[in-house]
Amino acid sequence: MKARSVAILSGKGGTGKTFVSVNLASVSAPSTYIDCDAEEPNGHLFFKP
Repeated sequence: MKARSVAILSGKGGTGKTFVSVNLASVSAPSTYIDCDAEEPNGHLFFKP
């Protein structure tokens, strides 16, 4: 299976980037989620420990 990369981005805050990217990573397992938000990298809070 060929690897695929998806980037979710927007210049404005509060647009749902984390919500969309976390949910995409959750339903497309196996997947790797990388949070590149320099100000508030909080995507890990949406995953179970």
